[in-house]
Amino acid sequence: MQFGSLKTELIFSTIKNEIAALNGGDFECGLFPKSLKLIEQEYPQLSKEQAMSLIELVGNALYEKQKETVGLVATIPPSFSLKTKRIQNVVEEMIKNAQKSILLTGYSVSEFVSELIDLLVAKSQKGVLVKIFFNDISGQSSIGKILRYKGKFLQVYNYTNKDDKMAALHAKILAVDSDDVLISSANLSYHGMSGNIEIGTQVHSEKMVRQINELFKQLLFNKIFTEVKEYE
Repeated sequence: MQFGSLKTELIFSTIKNEIAALNGGDFECGLFPKSLKLIEQEYPQLSKEQAMSLIELVGNALYEKQKETVGLVATIPPSFSLKTKRIQNVVEEMIKNAQKSILLTGYSVSEFVSELIDLLVAKSQKGVLVKIFFNDISGQSSIGKILRYKGKFLQVYNYTNKDDKMAALHAKILAVDSDDVLISSANLSYHGMSGNIEIGTQVHSEKMVRQINELFKQLLFNKIFTEVKEYE
């Protein structure tokens, strides 16, 4: 039971069914006779306007839930015919489609993804805010172009842990705009994009992107990452 009460469960189910019957139409009292009757019986203190507000609240929650989608992505041998998107294609597509912002983490980056690096730089030059978080930038030999072009719209951050040399930024995340995020096991390298077997998920969710942005905001606030100011 979702709500812990049979009556509440019945009200929710009835609202959900009547909303589905609208096919995207406007919310009007006359379109929710069963829902309004049940709400009146269970909550007689509510006015009709308050009951409609409750119905609209449920409708908005259902709409937000429907907007969230999750899909499997993978790096697999070319001979495989699984019906999943390839991680390399998803990364390229997401970056190309970015309109406002890109957040990317890189544990290991190689020359194999030089075209993606060019694309990130080009996006930043068009006013897309690109934030890239690297693990131990001193060990990243293929990011010279990113460092040369960093600036207002291309921000680079570094993670090192002097107290624990084995600690690392190991997350592989690409979050684009307000509702598109890729979380996978793949590095930005030949093996991550082509050679290994890697698995991840692409999620369309405003809530998850907000959580990721807030997480990295807090990490920056607590100085877990340091911004790279100068190109060496």
